[in-house]
Amino acid sequence: MHNGGDPQDEHRMKMRGKILRRSASFNVAHAVDDLEPGTGAQSIQRALTLLNLVGLIAGERSNGASLSEVASISGRPKASVHRMLQALIAMGYVERLDEGGYRLGVQSQILGQLAQKSVDPLVTESESSLLRLAELSQDTAFLTLRTGSYSICARREEGFGEILNNALSVGDRHPLGIGAGSLAILSELSPAEVDAQFEANAQIFAERYPKVSIAALRDIIDRARVDGFVHNPGLFAQGSWAMGVPLKVRGSRSRAALSIASVPDRVTGARVERLVALLRREAKTIAEALSDHADP
Repeated sequence: MHNGGDPQDEHRMKMRGKILRRSASFNVAHAVDDLEPGTGAQSIQRALTLLNLVGLIAGERSNGASLSEVASISGRPKASVHRMLQALIAMGYVERLDEGGYRLGVQSQILGQLAQKSVDPLVTESESSLLRLAELSQDTAFLTLRTGSYSICARREEGFGEILNNALSVGDRHPLGIGAGSLAILSELSPAEVDAQFEANAQIFAERYPKVSIAALRDIIDRARVDGFVHNPGLFAQGSWAMGVPLKVRGSRSRAALSIASVPDRVTGARVERLVALLRREAKTIAEALSDHADP
């Protein structure tokens, strides 16, 4: 049980959380830049990108997302962003508040409710496991899902410890290799597949994660193939260490992982073995439940 922490550590972790969430917003905004310009597909994806940004930003404040902020993060001209937001407003996916900010509209909320009816069983089955992980570790537990060459935080649960990990929030999106869960997913892929993922994200790593060493990430992946778990010593967010294990579902490719994150002194020594045991147990529980769903 954690009996307290350095207030400076807590403050630094909170600030890292804000920075990382903004980084995730930038990743959402720039993930489509490699598409052919002037195509209808690019226009649709840019509109959806703005919709995602409004949701991410407005989710953290009551006065919504400002036009200037959405334009700044997206890198699009303010006039272009305004026109696209107006189109989304006309369709009911975005609404403008009296204060001038933007938030998700009724149609987005309805779409979210409809999506709940067809939610990924993996997300549903992970709920109890994440609650147990958070309660038993007294730290923050995460479910990470793969989406193409990126990973997304699909669910998180916080323990009752005094230090909360704010480095990753639900909906945050990073290139594969950023975070313990993401690395655990990569550890289940072949070396050639891992190379392909890093190559696909080479530009985003260079521009948005210049301090992250791809060689160091490869070393962690290689070690994880032997150990069966990832130990991430704060390579991305210094001071935010984490353990991760892949979710191995029969007949399914690697696309998910569980992880626990905290401050360094809670993710070292003998506690590593305890955290790994907890993660493996819950990963096995989820995999068995999903296999039962798949069986006739």
